[in-house]
Amino acid sequence: MRLSPPRQVLIVPSSPSLEERLLGQTLAGRYRVEAVQASGAFGTVFRSSQFFCGQFVRPVAVKVSRSSGLTEQTALQTFGDALVLARVLASGDHEGRRHLVQIYDMGLLPEHESRAFLAMEYVDGLPLLSHLHAAGRFSVATGLRLVKQICRALALVHEQGAIHRDLSADNILVDRRGVVRVVDFGLAAYADKTLGFVPGSHGKFNYMAPETLQGRSTPASDVYGLGLLMYELFTGGGPHLTAPWSTDESEKRRDENYRLKTGLRFAPPSTAQNEIRNDYRWLDGLILRCLESDSSRRFADAGRLLAALEAEGNSQDDSPPAQQLPPAPADPHEALFREARRLLASRSYLQVIDRLDVHRPAEWAVVDLRGARTLRVLAQAYIGLNDLRSARECLEQVRTAQRERPVLAKAEFAAALSDLCKCYRGLGLAQEAKECHEEVQRLP
Repeated sequence: MRLSPPRQVLIVPSSPSLEERLLGQTLAGRYRVEAVQASGAFGTVFRSSQFFCGQFVRPVAVKVSRSSGLTEQTALQTFGDALVLARVLASGDHEGRRHLVQIYDMGLLPEHESRAFLAMEYVDGLPLLSHLHAAGRFSVATGLRLVKQICRALALVHEQGAIHRDLSADNILVDRRGVVRVVDFGLAAYADKTLGFVPGSHGKFNYMAPETLQGRSTPASDVYGLGLLMYELFTGGGPHLTAPWSTDESEKRRDENYRLKTGLRFAPPSTAQNEIRNDYRWLDGLILRCLESDSSRRFADAGRLLAALEAEGNSQDDSPPAQQLPPAPADPHEALFREARRLLASRSYLQVIDRLDVHRPAEWAVVDLRGARTLRVLAQAYIGLNDLRSARECLEQVRTAQRERPVLAKAEFAAALSDLCKCYRGLGLAQEAKECHEEVQRLP
């Protein structure tokens, strides 16, 4: 039997991907690419560090387009969403700016095939959807705190004449301090001043407002998205998530989706959430108003929805006179804090962390007095171990909670801020340390 010689297989090396080519590179002479944060058909977002004259400035997120050969004209189309966001952020000192991702820089990369890049604030956190999957559904206090922050961001967007058009729990980031950022402005646009709406039908069918399906988006369309978001946070689901949407873009299928959308029936959230049924019945009417098929029956924009939430919340917070209140029960965790302070004094920092870490409030949770004290003592233990990053995370969460409503006494909060200043200085964040020190000085 005669054997044939083995065939030679020619192996052609595959060209490296965009991500592989850019990792470790310095873009535009100042952004060192360190890791892939997210990647899609449009391009890739990299976790990066900004440098100036060889000195580290801050962490940033850098988005690089997959399209190459761009010019100043074609780059405008590629980063149109960034321009909308940048113009919104240029509107001055509005409280909503804190809940949008800040834009630092944008331009072209001639040395990398003339791709476009966008440098923006790096948010160390997770999508709200991830927290929702973990929690199932949120308590009313936690859900309302997050929704109010989202409303503040969208109120600024709406005041500037823009509309987000793609609001969902997947497009909301919650950082490690519990602060919300509304992201993904890929479908955002300014309303046509003549028409009074944004023309065009884009987005995910299950989250689109009925009028968006017909190509007529207004700020009330984002309010519909907020209604869906609240419904999911408080009930864990909703009929919009299970409806048989068609992804066919034909006019016939769009009409079918419109009929399906306007035919959705949302049961009052109180049927699935005992806390609403017992103490927050007003939320039923407010959420169902946001979900009206007729946009004229909703809140006109996020600012009006926020005003309604705060008005109802203030009336809910009315308390009887102090003499009618029963004495407060002793805190069962007081013994734990006494033990933690004893361990701090003996420099048993790891034991403090072992005892208290299980009681640490989640990033997205409402922080009460017990949670704030837990974070404060944990931070002291981390400082003792010289783990300034972990201490900083704890103290920034306390700072965020205190801005929402006072949870710590003035002296204790001032001490927490002083510790936060030490963390900033130890991490080389001079500007943050300066701002923190000024905040201590402004305390009443």
